[in-house]
Amino acid sequence: MAGPGPQAQVVPLHARTLARLHPLTAKSVFWEVDPLNASFQDTVSEMDKGAWLAARAEEQDTVGFSIAEAASTRGALATVLYCPAKHAPGAVRMPTAPVSVGAWLVTSLHIDTVARNRGWESVLLDSAIMAATGADADALEVFGVRPDGTASSDSAASLRRSAPQIGLVEVSLLESAGFMVVRDHDVIPRLRLELPPAHELLSAREVESLLAGVPLA
Repeated sequence: MAGPGPQAQVVPLHARTLARLHPLTAKSVFWEVDPLNASFQDTVSEMDKGAWLAARAEEQDTVGFSIAEAASTRGALATVLYCPAKHAPGAVRMPTAPVSVGAWLVTSLHIDTVARNRGWESVLLDSAIMAATGADADALEVFGVRPDGTASSDSAASLRRSAPQIGLVEVSLLESAGFMVVRDHDVIPRLRLELPPAHELLSAREVESLLAGVPLA
């Protein structure tokens, strides 16, 4: 009889665990590099992303959370990142920018296709909410995506197509986590959650149940 399959766990991301990132998270610098800077080259750079993560890890207790195989020391099946909004200059591209003064920003949530819409997004978002609350942030904001929204410009259409690479989360999932639209848009609205949250977060038992619900092998 075959033994139990691989187990998933939530991994807080700090200086010693930065190798445990989703592959797209590890190389996308859409949020982290200023596109208006004269030296801007591309939205993909593992070197620039590594430097940004290391700098943030010196100032934040955690820079994000991953869901990864418990037995692994590298890579992840899903990752969420967040930071004070001033450290995400790439947000200037969004049609509903800027982020409110004093808010922290959930920048990206990358997740493997097999795990999408199975509850893992809620696990990661709740983890980010708890961490930002512990860091005394006033609020969390996030740019959501409406996959079926009518894009009124080429830039909005491009952002919608690039949503999986950028790490944009569907508005319906964000709203289910307690976020509310504060600046609407057909494709890329900006949402906000006041901290501490008024709604209940996932319990440890609920997290364990959700993580057990997606096969890892």
